[in-house]
Amino acid sequence: MNMPTGRAVESGRAERERAGIVRAAHRLIGRGGGTTAIEDILRAAGVNRRTFYRHFPSKDALVLAMQREAGELVRNRLRAAVGGAADGRAAVIAWIEEFLGIGWHERQAREGRTFLAPEVGMVAGIADALEDVHACHREILVEAFGRAREDGTLPAAVPGRDAFAVHAVVLRCLEMRARARLDRPYPVVRDEIVRLFVPGAGSER
Repeated sequence: MNMPTGRAVESGRAERERAGIVRAAHRLIGRGGGTTAIEDILRAAGVNRRTFYRHFPSKDALVLAMQREAGELVRNRLRAAVGGAADGRAAVIAWIEEFLGIGWHERQAREGRTFLAPEVGMVAGIADALEDVHACHREILVEAFGRAREDGTLPAAVPGRDAFAVHAVVLRCLEMRARARLDRPYPVVRDEIVRLFVPGAGSER
């Protein structure tokens, strides 16, 4: 049996430390109600300042990293959902289902609430970072609409315009859901959005 090397052990410990800091920050910042001090994050994560600064140069850097990583996870799930679709039309519907589903997935929704906290809006560079994330997610939908136009399943699609509209509506639903202003079941909201943007949808649902 191969025993882990000292470097592997150290790497594993560093990963656990970093993950613990991120989890603590999500939990504390997501509660809202004020500014979360680094000391509170340290205490919740069970690490000291030296450990924190080994991973993140500042609290702002931590928040930006959290947003980037959350966006990458969503992007990967969107890619997988769209990539597994039989045709372009199905790819558009898969994107809607996957992205909208975040609001009804307990852990994803909880982490998403972190980025609605007022203190996150004060982080330097957060607006540009958020738009970069949105652009990545929209681009996958642009490609899905482009595929649907090319394969004839949505021949009237205008990929850039349609993707922007769908993304805006789904994002608004997620925000309302996070703020407890949307309590309707996921299938109902999903079907409404699909019928709105995908001609002919609804009969198979």
